Amino acid sequence: MSDRLSPAGASLGASSRNRRRIVGKVVAAALVPAILLAIGAPAVAASNTLTITTLDRNGKKVNVTTTVVNLATNSSRSVKSNKSTKLPKGSYAVLASIRTGSAVTLGARTVKVSGASKTTVDARKGKKITLGVSPAPAGEGIMAQTRAQICTKSDSASYDVEASDWDGSSVYVIPNSSKKLAFGAMRQWSDSSGLSDSYAVMYTRTGVPSGLSKTYKRSSLGTVNATGRQGTAATIDGLHLAVQPIKRVCGDHMYAGLFGADRPYRTKVHLSPGNWLIRASSYAAAKDGTTVTLGGYMVSRKVVAGKSHTLNFFRAAWGPSARLPVVINGRISYSLNSMFADPGFPRDDNVEGGDKATATLTFGGKTVKTKKDKGWEPGDTYLEYKVKKSGWYKLTNNASRYYPEITFPAGMLSPKTSVTYRFKAKPNTSVTAPVYAVTMLPTGLNLYNQAKPGSTTDVKLTLSRPKLNPDAKLGKNPKVKTVTAKASFDGGKTWRSVKVKKIDSTWTAQVGNPTSGAVSLRAKVTDTTGGYTDVTIIRAYAIG
Repeated sequence: MSDRLSPAGASLGASSRNRRRIVGKVVAAALVPAILLAIGAPAVAASNTLTITTLDRNGKKVNVTTTVVNLATNSSRSVKSNKSTKLPKGSYAVLASIRTGSAVTLGARTVKVSGASKTTVDARKGKKITLGVSPAPAGEGIMAQTRAQICTKSDSASYDVEASDWDGSSVYVIPNSSKKLAFGAMRQWSDSSGLSDSYAVMYTRTGVPSGLSKTYKRSSLGTVNATGRQGTAATIDGLHLAVQPIKRVCGDHMYAGLFGADRPYRTKVHLSPGNWLIRASSYAAAKDGTTVTLGGYMVSRKVVAGKSHTLNFFRAAWGPSARLPVVINGRISYSLNSMFADPGFPRDDNVEGGDKATATLTFGGKTVKTKKDKGWEPGDTYLEYKVKKSGWYKLTNNASRYYPEITFPAGMLSPKTSVTYRFKAKPNTSVTAPVYAVTMLPTGLNLYNQAKPGSTTDVKLTLSRPKLNPDAKLGKNPKVKTVTAKASFDGGKTWRSVKVKKIDSTWTAQVGNPTSGAVSLRAKVTDTTGGYTDVTIIRAYAIG
C-alpha cells in the first residue's frame, strides 16, 4: 500500500519509482541521518558540559528542544535547553526555534565546549524577515507565505532549523556572523488554482545577516511558462505545481506548493535568479477516500533575470523511456519499470510508477529468461541473464498501468505500452545494447491531448542512445536503415502504415486522424546490421 496524505497536506510526489515516498510539508531535517553522539561516542568527562539558555521575545526563560551539531564530526543530537548536558570536548553549533505567541524566532550559536560551557539563544535579538516583489503581486485569491532556515555549513552533512508563517505566525531570525552557519529565506505568492501568475523569491547568505529585508524588482526575475495537460495521468482532479530552490548554501529542501488544479492549466511562474526544481505531480482519490501520490516530474532550470523557460507536463504518448538494455560483465540487465515516460522527458523515470510488466528474452528463437513485475513493488525489477553465446538476442517488455488503490478515469490515455529490442551481445563485455530508444511526441494537440477530428497529426520520432550506465560502454551509434510507423484506431487490433518523413535530423510520422475515438501508435527503427527497436503505445492520444 502506498503512503497517503490528505488533500490539504498533500505535496509533490517524488519520481515515480520512489512511489511509496510522499514529500509532505517541509520540516527541519538533516540531509543525512543524524548520528547520536551517545552511540559509540568516546567517554565524556564529567567536566565537559553545555547549558543552553533559551529566552522568548519577552525575555522569559522557556524550555525548547535544540539541535546540537558537532562541527568536527557533523554528527548531531537533540538537547533540551536550560539544563546541563554532557558533551565531548569540541566546537558545536546550536540551532533553536523559540515561539512567543504567534511569533517564531530562529536562532543559532556556535560554542566551544570545554568544562562547564554555556550559551544563550535570546529571541529578543531576532529581526523580522521581510521579502517582497515590486510591484507587489496582486490578484483574486493570491496568498503569500514565507519560510526561513538557519543551516550548518558542511560538505558532508547539513542540519537546519526552520520556521514558516503559513499558520499566521511572524518569523524572526537572530543575526550571527559565523561562517559555520548559513541562512535561507523563501517567499511565495500564489492562488490555489493557477489562474493567476505565481511568484517565488529566494534569499541566501553565508552567516545570518543583520539585514533580513529584501525587495526584488519584477524586472530582476525570470519566468517559467508551465503547461499541464490532462488525459495521460491516472487522475481527473489532482494536477499540482510546485518549485524548490536547489544548489544554495541553505534552504535546498524548501518547497513552495503553488497550486493544485482539477483541469489543464497554462500558467506563469516568476522566480528570482538561481537554480530551481520545477515540480509537477498528480494525485488521485483512493477507493477508501484518501489521497494517493501517483508520480510526477522534477525538472531543474537555472533561472536568469529577464529570461524565460517553457515546460510542458503530462503530454500525450507516454511510452518506454530512453533507458536501454545493457550488458555488464557479460550479463544482460534491463529494468522493467520505465515504460510510461513523458516523451518530453525520456531520460527520467516513469511519470507514474504504477505498472505491471512482463519481459521476455529470447536467443535462437527460444525463450531463455522471463521476468515479471506484479506492480507496486518496493523498487525496480530487473531482468538479468548471463550471456553464454554470442549472437542475436531479442528482448520484449509488455507493460500496463496498474494502481490497486484507485479506479482509472474513463478514456485514460497510454494504458498499455510495449517495446522490443533486437541486438547482438557477447560474453564478458560491458556495453550498452547497440540499438536506439524511440520516443513519439504528437504535436498540435489541445490541453486535453486531443487532435481535431479528421485532421493530420505530426508525430515527432526521436531516436537516442544516452549513456545512463557508467559501466556500460556506449560505442558507436548504429547506422539507421529504415524508420517506419503505423497507427491504429481500434485500440491496437488492426494497424495501418503512415508516411514518415525526415526533415534535417528529425523524423516525423504523419497520421491522418479518424473522426472520433483515440489513436494508438507504433514506430520501428532498423539499423544496417539487422538490429531494431519496435515501440507500441495504445491510445497514445485522443480525438476531441
